[in-house]
Amino acid sequence: MVYLFLNADEFLVAQRLAALKAALGDPELAGLNIAESEGPQTNAADILGQASMMPFLAERRLVIVRGYLGHLEKRMAASKSADSAAHAEAAQFLNGVPALPGSADLVLVELNLDKRRAPWRGFTPDKAGLPVPGLQDLIQAKQVHLEELAAPDARGLPAWIDQYAKQQGIAVEPRAVQLLATFVGANLRQLANELDKLATYSRGRAITAADVDLLVSDASEAMIWTLTDALSQRNPRAAMQSLHALRRGDANAFYLLTMIARQYRIMLKVKDALAGAGSANEYDLAKQLGEKPFPLKKAMQQAAGYSAGDLVDVLDRLLEADFAMKTGADPDTEIDLLIAELTRR
Repeated sequence: MVYLFLNADEFLVAQRLAALKAALGDPELAGLNIAESEGPQTNAADILGQASMMPFLAERRLVIVRGYLGHLEKRMAASKSADSAAHAEAAQFLNGVPALPGSADLVLVELNLDKRRAPWRGFTPDKAGLPVPGLQDLIQAKQVHLEELAAPDARGLPAWIDQYAKQQGIAVEPRAVQLLATFVGANLRQLANELDKLATYSRGRAITAADVDLLVSDASEAMIWTLTDALSQRNPRAAMQSLHALRRGDANAFYLLTMIARQYRIMLKVKDALAGAGSANEYDLAKQLGEKPFPLKKAMQQAAGYSAGDLVDVLDRLLEADFAMKTGADPDTEIDLLIAELTRR
């Protein structure tokens, strides 16, 4: 069987590969029948040759290739002719896939492929020659098995968490599932690790929202601190990169404004507390101000880039942005303007 793992999330791919490896049987003998390679370091002849080898003291052989088709796609796109060396290699590979022995499991792991390009659609050499089938033809002919292994989007993430937890025998309350999705986002490996940690802590009972709040750090809050780091350093490029990362995580403009304002309020509280105390560590300040130590440590670092008056001015500007967004201004545009302005203060 030839598998194409497309839009491959690292954790989902690892799960599928573990299942395929387990199917080989005895782990000691299985290792003798597994070959792995990276796309830029291999070629069609090597891949087909590895997959065509007879298994050693086993029924199947597993060949795993990461990024080969994407690398080949770029080489073909850069060539000026359908008779280029890259096209010849693609023809060798695509024509060779249907001829692989039934004892071979060839797994092609790809982050992304352009379905408008030759490897997917197929092509005909410039000189007289037979058309070369594309991946879509091989998939339709059931000679390649396509599996979309992308991480779920923000809407589908709670269902994935719930299903994964059930597979692992872990009970999780619905509110805790939602909180995990919010705190961690679509980092599936981290979610799996957090569930293991929470299951150990809960000792057989259902994981609650309180457990998640106690033991799991909020990734979106961490990204907000990355954004305010860039703002305090007056680094517009890093600030916009952080803003775009937050938006990719489904953060809307009103949430962003609320969180940015919260961070600046913490900075002002830290500034005032340090002005009275002279010096303190984040643990003492956390107790004094009712905040967690990590945000306090970040706030202490960032507040050094502002005077107390500067922070008051920033909070006033955030209030203006809030009013504008609630009275007709485009929220995303207002956030863009706000970030650009704060990097110049």
